[in-house]
Amino acid sequence: MKSSPKEFNTILITGTNRGLGLAMTDLYLTQGHQVLVIIRHTSDSLQKLMKTYSESLHVFTADVGSESAVKSALAEISSITQHIDILINNAAVHLDPQRLPIEQVDFSVYTRTFLINSVAPLIVIKYALPLVRRGKRKLIVNISSEAGSIGNCWRKSEYAYCMSKAALNMASRILQNDMQKQGVKVLALHPGWFSSDMGGAGAPITPAMAAEQVVALLMKPFDLKGPLYYGPDGKVMQW
Repeated sequence: MKSSPKEFNTILITGTNRGLGLAMTDLYLTQGHQVLVIIRHTSDSLQKLMKTYSESLHVFTADVGSESAVKSALAEISSITQHIDILINNAAVHLDPQRLPIEQVDFSVYTRTFLINSVAPLIVIKYALPLVRRGKRKLIVNISSEAGSIGNCWRKSEYAYCMSKAALNMASRILQNDMQKQGVKVLALHPGWFSSDMGGAGAPITPAMAAEQVVALLMKPFDLKGPLYYGPDGKVMQW
C-alpha cells in the first residue's frame, strides 16, 4: 500500500465547494493527481479550479444524503474511471453552532446532522466500493473530528455534531473489520482545528494548512490491522 509523490492517484472527495474539501482538491490537483468531487452546490473557488484543471478535475452534483443521487453520481464516475485509489468522505454539517445548553437544544437539526455526518459516508462507500477495490491504494478516509472522541470529550454542548462524529467513528471501525480481508484500509481522521464556517475564525490554522497535513499523512502506508482513528499529526486518537 505504499505511495509516493511521483505516483499519481485517482481521488474521490465529497464536500469540496469550500473549506478543507476545496483545499485538498486544490492541493491534489497541484500535485498532478486526478480528482473527482461530489458537491451539492458549487462555488466561485471551485469554478476557478475547474477552468484551471479542466482535464484532471471532474465535478459531479449530488446530495450525499440521498442514496439515489449518490448512486447516479457513482454511475457517472464509473463511466470515466475504472478505479478510485483514495476515497475521502469530507462532506459534513454543523447545524447547532450556537452551542446551546440542553434546555434550549433544537432537535429538528439532529436527523439531518446524523444523515450527512454519519450515514452519508456509508452511502458513498456502498456505491464507490467496487472502484476502491480496484484502486492502487485501496484507502477510504472518513473525515471525523476530535469531537467524536468519547474518552477525550470536554464539551458541554454541541450534542448533534459530537454524537454524529462518534457514530462515524463506529461506522469506520465496523467497516474496517469487514474490509481488511479485501485489502481495503479505512481511516477516521481528525484534520485539526482550522478556520472555516464550521470551525470559526479563531482557529489556529487555515484550511490550506490543514489540507497539507492531511494529504501528507495519507501518503504514508497504513497497517490493515492497525489503528484507524488518527489526528493530523499521525498520532492515534482515543476512541
